[in-house]
Amino acid sequence: MKDFIIATTPTLEGYRIVKYIDVIFEENIFGISLNTSVQSFNDIFKGFSGERYDAMSDRIEEVKIEVKKRFIRKAIRHGANALIGVDIETTTTQNGGITISMSGTAVVVEKI
Repeated sequence: MKDFIIATTPTLEGYRIVKYIDVIFEENIFGISLNTSVQSFNDIFKGFSGERYDAMSDRIEEVKIEVKKRFIRKAIRHGANALIGVDIETTTTQNGGITISMSGTAVVVEKI
């Protein structure tokens, strides 16, 4: 994973795409402890401040890192050495959970 390239752009400067493998996806849905229904992402943080806000932000960041690792491992299993056009989204579910999802095109690249 050390030399794996991941980018939000459709091309990589200094590299040539030699093979397009497939569009791949990875996601994680996790719950949070709230007593009320959540209607939007901003609702999660209403009334949160200080340490509680920091703890929630830290947890979201941890999940994003784990999803990214699984995303890269999946691309490697498909034979890729890079992901291009990567999109990362964070959304809420109707029951107050949070979904972190990533998608992108797995490719094989070589240096020019």
